[in-house]
Amino acid sequence: MNKLNYRVLIVDDEPDSLVYVLMSLKELPFINEDIEIVNNPVQAIEYLKESEVDILILDMDLGDADIDGIKLAKLIPNPPLMVACSAHTDYVFKANEAGIYTYFSKKISFNALKAKMEDVVEMVDKRLDMKTRDVKTLRVKTLDSKIIDIEVEEIFYATVNNLLVDIFMKEESHRYRGSLRALQSELPVAKFARPRRNTLVNLAKVDLVRTDELYLMKPRNTFPILMTRSYKENFKHQYEVYRQNNK
Repeated sequence: MNKLNYRVLIVDDEPDSLVYVLMSLKELPFINEDIEIVNNPVQAIEYLKESEVDILILDMDLGDADIDGIKLAKLIPNPPLMVACSAHTDYVFKANEAGIYTYFSKKISFNALKAKMEDVVEMVDKRLDMKTRDVKTLRVKTLDSKIIDIEVEEIFYATVNNLLVDIFMKEESHRYRGSLRALQSELPVAKFARPRRNTLVNLAKVDLVRTDELYLMKPRNTFPILMTRSYKENFKHQYEVYRQNNK
């Protein structure tokens, strides 16, 4: 597995129906314990704009006459790996057509869910590896409408605030409209990680990692970047794997 644990977002209009599934997911060591649950499509799309999500679990019947899980799946730009979770099997074929990777029932046994999620995280890794393996440059449109190419290896870190992404290089920085999740999906998964929700760091530019903070190399070492509780263990794991692979 590329990560110590994987972040999950669940979209379901009846969260009370997820008690068993949620308890089972939290028993899996490779699933991040901070599982986010939202109960409508608008919340889901807003959450996905800036948050790191590896696996999106969708209820198929969202209690809305205009939009169900299938339609929501088609509306999400650059979606994470999607999984259908429903009490009904009528949606399985349509879910596959909408780009949803697999399906499980809300009544699934723990062992079956464990096997299913192991397959899911393996596919998450494969998709990211295939997509970002040979990425050398990143093309963005800045706020003044200039199209620029950024050398991936020259990025120190990036932050997001209200859908404004700032990419910091050795001396200069570039700002554009977008999401950190979209940026992260375009960068090599083994080289970039989040120490907190709104920050993405190039592991090659990390100089020192402490208990709750990290320092970048010069000249971007003037202040520490704080690591939050729900991100720091995964960040430290990815950093150690990167160091071992790049000695």
